[in-house]
Amino acid sequence: MKSLNFFISTNNYKFLIFIIFFFTINLIFYSQPTHSETKNSINGSGLKIPRIVSLKNSLTFMRTGPGKEFPIKFEINQKRYPVKIIAEFNNWRKVNTKNNLSGWIHTQLLSAFRTGLLITNTPLKRRPSVSSKTLAKLLPDLLIKVKKCKLEWCNIEVLENKNFVGWIRKNTIWGSVYE
Repeated sequence: MKSLNFFISTNNYKFLIFIIFFFTINLIFYSQPTHSETKNSINGSGLKIPRIVSLKNSLTFMRTGPGKEFPIKFEINQKRYPVKIIAEFNNWRKVNTKNNLSGWIHTQLLSAFRTGLLITNTPLKRRPSVSSKTLAKLLPDLLIKVKKCKLEWCNIEVLENKNFVGWIRKNTIWGSVYE
């Protein structure tokens, strides 16, 4: 009973407040993040991850790490090619392609211009409806500009031939689900 009286007495009130304060500060600043809180951005843009961006240049190098001192892992030879940002480190973005190639690209080589790649054979429709007139049959891996998306449909334009503009199902576009 004597030890309980030690903490209750008015002489040790300040000591008890200090102990509570000390443990509270440790809990706030030194607790380990849970798996769901793990950060994938260090001094990044603050934008949501993952997100889709496209390449500015017709030749872009993907590196093994976030810096020019890291070796080149892959080359992508297509302007406006869509990539998915999966991590950020300062001015570098770790990206994945449709074929699951991953590497680091500098932010100056990326654009917010929304593009996508078709996953399957896809009918291009005049309106966002299955019963709408089919304007063309689009083939897999076709590069498209995504103008806007609704719940199940996206309004697109074929980049190689701007005469083809219409609606396709959202689930047929690689990258459209990360808006």
